[in-house]
Amino acid sequence: MFKKTAMLILFMMFLIPCASAYESADKAEVTQAAADSQDIQPPEQPDEITLRENAVNQKAAELEALSQELAGREAKLIQQEKDFVSRASALTLKSREISGTSAVLLGRETQMNKREMDLMAREAELARREMAFAQESQKFTDASSALAGREADLAKRETDLANREADLNSKIAAKDSADKLTAREADLVKREAALTERENTGARLSALETELNSRDAALKSRENAVSEREKAVSTQEQKLADTTGNVKTHEEELAKKEAELNSRAQELDAREKKLTENTSALAARESAIVSREAEALKKTADVQELETLIKELPAFDPNSSTEAAMILTYKLPAERRRELIAMQREAYSRYSANRITQALESYSAAYEAEPAVNYLAAYWAGLSAERLRNRRDEAITWADRALAINPDYRPAQELKQRLENPGRNQRRRSGR
Repeated sequence: MFKKTAMLILFMMFLIPCASAYESADKAEVTQAAADSQDIQPPEQPDEITLRENAVNQKAAELEALSQELAGREAKLIQQEKDFVSRASALTLKSREISGTSAVLLGRETQMNKREMDLMAREAELARREMAFAQESQKFTDASSALAGREADLAKRETDLANREADLNSKIAAKDSADKLTAREADLVKREAALTERENTGARLSALETELNSRDAALKSRENAVSEREKAVSTQEQKLADTTGNVKTHEEELAKKEAELNSRAQELDAREKKLTENTSALAARESAIVSREAEALKKTADVQELETLIKELPAFDPNSSTEAAMILTYKLPAERRRELIAMQREAYSRYSANRITQALESYSAAYEAEPAVNYLAAYWAGLSAERLRNRRDEAITWADRALAINPDYRPAQELKQRLENPGRNQRRRSGR
């Protein structure tokens, strides 16, 4: 389109000097003839040829200015397209970098989860070992309590044995004293029975000696048993001391492992915090990239809409055109205008397919979407109602709605006049 306009301007610029030359020659001949005849005076006002020349020059200047403006717009659009392509390339590179960073972070997160699971398994094993150690400690405590009870029982028995031995010694001493007194009294009273008494006393002494020997052997056996028990108690005490030492060593090892686990937990917390910060930064970058992409898409849509508007501007007048592209003149956001254009074209496809009832519903929905500005949809709804039977009043209502928004809209004016004067020829416009 721009090339055709430029060629037209160049052609006009080539023709204008030629026309000016011919007109100047004609003017010179006329002036010369008038001077020779001296019957007609030269006009004081510019003649029609000069006016035409001026008008042509002015139109050529306007066309040249329009061409320059269009060339500027084309250059601006080309530059914007180049900027958009460069931005799209940059956004693609950034998206790839973010994808790589996300994959690396995901791998690191997987490794951290695996390490955390290993630590949890180790902590569970440590807790199980601690439970087993507590059970063994309880058993050891119970055994120690039983051993203490047995030692107390043994001490009590030893005390009873010592008391019995003391009673036996006192009885033996008393028996000896009594025998001596009896022997002296018997010696004094009955000297004659001394031999008999001595024999009897010897027999009794023999029996007593035998009994004492047996008691002495029993005491020795008891002493040996007590010694063996003392040795057993010493052995058990040594084992208890060894077990206590092992328990202390195990406790020290557990404390050391717990300190290591705490340090590892702190390292994991620091890594998790760093990972959270990296994730937040990545999310912020992704959000910024998404917003930039949305802004770039919006600018691209605006550029496309501007191109469409520039292409369609010579084709329609907002007060007379029935084309869907006229919606671009509405004072609405670009996205909303695109939605209305899509609805208008869908409704027209039904209208052109002779599905008038469905077309009327579609045009009504498009009008209800923006009832304050969409007079084009109201006009086409009036046309659809006009083609249906017994819907003339509804068609007039739609024409009034279109004129309420834009009183200068000529197609709606013609529709209303045609509906109010049904005797005239009806004229319907096509649109898309």
